[in-house]
Order: sequence, then structure tokens, then C-alpha cells
Amino acid sequence: MKIYEALQWGERKLKEAEVDNPRWDADLLLSQVMGWRREQLYLEREGLLANGQWESYQALIIRRSAREPLQYILKNQEFMGLSFYVDERVLIPRADSEILVEKLLEFKNSTTQARIRIADLCTGSGALAVAIAHYWPEASVVGTDLSSAALEVASYNGQRNDVRVEWRKGDFCEPIRGERWDWIVSNPPYVPEEEYRSLAPEIFKEPEMAFVGAENGLIFYQCLAEEAASLLNVEGKILMEIGWHQGQSVQNLFQKQGFKTQIFQDYGGRDRVVCAEFIMR
Repeated sequence: MKIYEALQWGERKLKEAEVDNPRWDADLLLSQVMGWRREQLYLEREGLLANGQWESYQALIIRRSAREPLQYILKNQEFMGLSFYVDERVLIPRADSEILVEKLLEFKNSTTQARIRIADLCTGSGALAVAIAHYWPEASVVGTDLSSAALEVASYNGQRNDVRVEWRKGDFCEPIRGERWDWIVSNPPYVPEEEYRSLAPEIFKEPEMAFVGAENGLIFYQCLAEEAASLLNVEGKILMEIGWHQGQSVQNLFQKQGFKTQIFQDYGGRDRVVCAEFIMR
């Protein structure tokens, strides 16, 4: 089997399975098998697959055709220019979440405070916590999650990216109670139950608990709004990822508790992050 023939076969199978971007996925899966960069496939397109490589490639294409996420097959996802290990224990980091880290780093550039404490709730793969610790190494960062399995992945990603993060197990705010924080960040489960059932097949391979935020998708924001005043330092702030249609609802929850709020949009022009600032009363 020649390389270009294998790629054509893989693309065809993925297209039949209605996978988005079938040629891209076919290329990356064969790159994985060959141990090559994607460009080399085209430089060596007339070359032959070695013994066992065709069988390995077929197996990966079958997995992707069953709508297993590409990132789980490759065991990798890039986030904020960093490499993260991912598997079925954790939500796959999305590019939209980078907006939250970018906004935090904008605030970093304007602060003169020497010691900063940051908590990342529902850390999952550790993407937010690790990226923050990488780009703000002077900060003290804690990542929390209810799932011990997710924290194993997060801890590995911290080591993999050579950053210092303290990992704590517990239900949402529970691991950080009794302490004061300058920043709380979170990408909590925010998909309403009914909406979740209509999502792409790949989504159902990821942990459901990382997606569903009860019937209306707002339960975690409500809990945080009610507790935030006891968790933040004076002028402390919260940055939360939200669903594109949840901006006003999340703002209302925090404004009722006396917070000043602001919405930031993603690169597609959709509401993506809410910032809530604690105002001392």
C-alpha cells in the first residue's frame, strides 16, 4: 500500500462516517502511525507502508469512524501553545477557552501586586491552570476537580509542561473555602441537559459531568455567585467561560450579589467569558 493510496482510503472511510475534515484527520492519523510530520506524507507520497503500518492505520481509521475524538486517539491537544495529554477521563481543551487565559494575562500586565493567588475550579485536563502557571509563573495556582481521574491527567500535564500547580480534589468551591483568592477562574459544566442531547456524536465520548450544568446550565454559576464574596480578596475577580447564549443570565446572577460584571467575546464574535469583580460593601 502506497502512502497516497492509504490517505485516499482513510479520507473515503471518514467521509462515509460523516466525520468533519476527513482528509485532515486521515493525514494526522497516518502521521501518527509513521512517526512523521504531516508534510512528510506528501513528500514521500509514493512510498510504501512498512509491515504492520497499514493494519495500525486501519485500526485508527475505524476508531475515528466510530466518532471517537481525534484528540483521544492521538492522546494530545494543543492549548495556548502548550501540549496537553488527553484521554477519555477529561474534557478536550477547546480554542475558545484560550480567551479566558488571554484576558487574565491582560490583567496581569496592569497589576503591581507582588503575590497573586489563583484558583481554577473544574480544572479537568488542567489546561487553564497549567497555561496560567506557565505564562504567570510568579502566581500561586491551585487547580481543583471532583474527579480523581481528571486530577491524575491534570497533574501529569503540569509535570509535562514543567509548571508548579497545587491540585486539590473536591466538589466545585469546597476545596478553596476558608481561603481568600485574587482570581478564581473556571470552565464549569454549562450545557443545559436538553441541548446536550443534540450535540455531535464525538461529545458523548467525553465525560458527561464535564458538560452538563443541570437543566438550565447555570447551576455552577449560581453556586459561585452565592459564595464568591467569602472567597475573594478585596478587588478580587472571577473569570468564567460561558455558553454563547448565557452572558446576560450569568451577569444577572453576579450582579444580584453586588458584583460588577463584564462580558468578553470569542474570535467568532460570540459571548464567551464573563468577568465578575468583587466590590467591597
